[in-house]
Amino acid sequence: MSTKVKVPALPDCDIHKEQGLRVKARYDAKTIWGPWAYMCATCMKLYGPPQLGTGFGQELFTEEEK
Repeated sequence: MSTKVKVPALPDCDIHKEQGLRVKARYDAKTIWGPWAYMCATCMKLYGPPQLGTGFGQELFTEEEK
C-alpha cells in the first residue's frame, strides 16, 4: 500500500466533525482508539499512528495539489 493516495476532494476531519466543526482532512489512518478516521494534521499528531503505510494509514492529496 502506498503512503499517499489521490482523492477527488479532501473529506472533513472525522474528529472535528464530532465537535460540529469543518476542517479538511489530510490523512486516512488508524486512531489510537483502534478505528480508522479521516484526520487533519493536528488530529493526526494527537490521535494517529507514528508512521504511514500498510496497517497505519495514508496521506490524502487532490489532483490540483500534485
